[in-house]
Amino acid sequence: MRLTRSAGTSAAEVAARRDRFVAAVLESVPGAALTGHPVRRLPGHASFVLPGRSGESVLLDLERRGVVCSSGSACHAGSDEPSHVLVAMGVPSEVAQTAVRFTFGRSVTDEQLTDAARALADVCGR
Repeated sequence: MRLTRSAGTSAAEVAARRDRFVAAVLESVPGAALTGHPVRRLPGHASFVLPGRSGESVLLDLERRGVVCSSGSACHAGSDEPSHVLVAMGVPSEVAQTAVRFTFGRSVTDEQLTDAARALADVCGR
């Protein structure tokens, strides 16, 4: 049997969508800051801190709007403690607790990411 890569969205296309999503969030969500390197990151990954907001309350508000994401880092999912990864990166503990992480794959559309950015802006009171 010969294995072939299926046609579809490339990692570069996912990264381009991610970059547009990041730009939309940073433009529309007051105080939002991207965590980590702006370019050297996984194609379908964007994490933000939202000072003055509770990451968990943002998650609940977004879920009500049909957007599912996580708080903090993947290795800290389900914990209300600040991510040790973000703290090690120099993010103060109280700010690290405001983190919201979006991950998505090749099937995500620009429209879905636009809707997610708009929902985050609405939740954070643009």
